[in-house]
Amino acid sequence: MYLTALIGTVAVYILLALLLLSLNIFSLWRWWIKAGAIVLTTLAFIVLYVSLTGLVGWPSNNKLPPRFSLVATRIVEPDKARGGPGHIYLWVEEIDEHQIPITPPRGYEVAYSNNLAKKTDEAQQLLKGGQKVLGQLQATSDKQGKADPNAVPANQANNNMAGQGSKNGQAQTGNSAGAETLIDAASIVFSDMPPVDLPDKDVLVVGQ
Repeated sequence: MYLTALIGTVAVYILLALLLLSLNIFSLWRWWIKAGAIVLTTLAFIVLYVSLTGLVGWPSNNKLPPRFSLVATRIVEPDKARGGPGHIYLWVEEIDEHQIPITPPRGYEVAYSNNLAKKTDEAQQLLKGGQKVLGQLQATSDKQGKADPNAVPANQANNNMAGQGSKNGQAQTGNSAGAETLIDAASIVFSDMPPVDLPDKDVLVVGQ
């Protein structure tokens, strides 16, 4: 993702430079117009660079990876005094089917809901206890929002933690106040991270 954004930004810079070069070579405009175009384009490059670097590091509101290792969380409760909405921030690493990270850690911003805040807090407690937490996005195309029956909510991973888990494969549903979220809270499920599934190494047998 980062490499794609970098390549796209460089491509835009190159395109603008080529357009500016063709303007100066083939156009019949006066020299001061060409000089003004060069200055204006240079300033645009600087403004764009400063704007992009100012966005680096802010959490994304794009869709979470389908499977990820939870690194850290932060829950911001809704501000009832000012009417501000709450947010839930998740720092995650996308992982493959062998539980091996395939991307660097990245922050994501998810709209607040009571259900997701509860599940996130329970997952954070597991992280504080030294456990690794697996996060998954479950399909919620149907009205009931059924989760994968093989996924275990985080509040069932530790018997000492409070709260009730999902029942009969049904994902928990939050209050109506949290219904309109960037990502459906019922689609995010936390569970204990399975052990890393490394592929078997080929054994070379040397004959006598």
